[in-house]
Amino acid sequence: MKKRIVKKPDVRRLEIILAAQQLFEKNGYTKTSVESIIAEAGIAKGTFYYYFKAKQDILRALIEHMGSEMESIFNGVAEHPDLTATQKLKKILRGPEKSKISSSPIMNILHKPENRELQEQLNIQSINVLAPLIATILAQGKKEGIFTNTISVECVQLILAGSQFVLDSGLFSWSAQKRKVFLKTMAEMLERLGGAKSGSLRFIANL
Repeated sequence: MKKRIVKKPDVRRLEIILAAQQLFEKNGYTKTSVESIIAEAGIAKGTFYYYFKAKQDILRALIEHMGSEMESIFNGVAEHPDLTATQKLKKILRGPEKSKISSSPIMNILHKPENRELQEQLNIQSINVLAPLIATILAQGKKEGIFTNTISVECVQLILAGSQFVLDSGLFSWSAQKRKVFLKTMAEMLERLGGAKSGSLRFIANL
């Protein structure tokens, strides 16, 4: 008789989430059924419904998982002892770490109109994660002489929230050139707030 493998609830739940993520990315959210997730995860139907009431709940769980991954990745950048403040900002705002998250097929699912609420949840998570990290990096930049003023966490939150709504909400159809103008304006805003030399944050315009 085959011995039944008993796993901790958090381990089993994560396995279901990751199995669903693979199927969402491969087949799309709409074409992925609960039955296919159950088969991919190798679990009983009752096990799935013990952790999740419906497929939509998997998306919510994925957002939480992506938020945790984002926090872990960006914390590693912010705490890196050998990087300058500018290097850290580049990595967080336009490095491979950011690209890995923003280019995830799951992001395409979240940007669909019917998942607007879930996208907003992810935006809130990203602001909660990024704002204090960026504020800390800007404080490092002040010590390094890049900035002369302190930029508060609240200022960073406002800038991030504004940029997400204007550029990433999907509510506006901006051309590539118009998007670049917005990013250039954001860079100039940060430079003025922080008392940085003009053009020192121009890399932001290339996001």
